[in-house]
Amino acid sequence: MDWQIVVTTASASAVISALVSGFVARRNSERAIQIENITKERAKWRDKIREHATDVHRAAIERNYAKLSELRLSLRLNLNPTDKEDRAILNAISGLQESKPLDTDVPREFWDRLALCLKHDWDRAKRE
Repeated sequence: MDWQIVVTTASASAVISALVSGFVARRNSERAIQIENITKERAKWRDKIREHATDVHRAAIERNYAKLSELRLSLRLNLNPTDKEDRAILNAISGLQESKPLDTDVPREFWDRLALCLKHDWDRAKRE
């Protein structure tokens, strides 16, 4: 066996190993940064939804229908328009606008659906 071939093969193997491990390290680093940024943005989103929910509650108690419409629009822009449960949250706000003395089941439905939405997002963030 020729030593030059052994040295060349060993050198090539070392270079390939270094390139592969560098690629893997870079990919892992990029993925960690991406997950961190997504997690931060989701936390901001959950805070914004909680704030809007509190405003919805206040507007419903005050019977401020214009404010409820504005908040419904704002939530509509922050929720998933294709998700059945998110649309149900928006329908619950419409129910708040339509219920003429404030029915206690309507706000409860809004709060329950919104709590489930936030819980689902929290669980998804934890998995990542």
